Amino acid sequence: MNRTFQRLLLATLCALFSATLQAADVTITVNGRVVAKPCTIQTKEASVNLGDLYTRNLQQPGSASGWHNITLSLTDCPIETSAVTAIVTGSTDNTGYYKNEGSAENIQIELRDDLEATLKSGDSKTVIVDEITRNAQFPLKARAITVNGNASQGTIEALINVIYTWQ
Repeated sequence: MNRTFQRLLLATLCALFSATLQAADVTITVNGRVVAKPCTIQTKEASVNLGDLYTRNLQQPGSASGWHNITLSLTDCPIETSAVTAIVTGSTDNTGYYKNEGSAENIQIELRDDLEATLKSGDSKTVIVDEITRNAQFPLKARAITVNGNASQGTIEALINVIYTWQ
C-alpha cells in the first residue's frame, strides 16, 4: 500500500508540474535598417519674397511673376553617401500648383528645378554628391502664377516642405 501511495503521489505531482512546465510559443522579431549617414543640412529654411505684384499684370490666364532663385545646400556628406533625393510636399489647389494660403485669390505658387521641370507636391529630385567637396546643391526657383487669371489683391503665402533621403 505504501508503494501504491507513492505511485499515486508521483503521478499527481507529475500531472501538477507538467501543466506548469508546458512551454508557450514565443516569437521574437528583430527589425532594423542599415542606412547611409546623413549630410549636414545647411539650408534649414528658405524664404522667398516675391515683392509687390500688380493685379493688372495678373489678369490673363497663365500670367506670372518673375522667378526667384532658391538653393538648398547640404554639406559634409559622408563618403558612403553618393546621392541625395529631395521630396517636396505642400498643399495644392485644383490646378495642381501649390495653394496660396494668403488672402489673394486666383494665385498659385510654381516651383521648378534647374532643368525647368515643375516640382509639384509629391515630386522628387535627386542630385549627386560632389566627390571632392562632399556637398550637394538643389538649385530651385519659385514664382507666383495665375492659372485662370483675374488675380485679386491680397497676400501670398505658401509652405513647401522638403524631405531628404540619402543613397
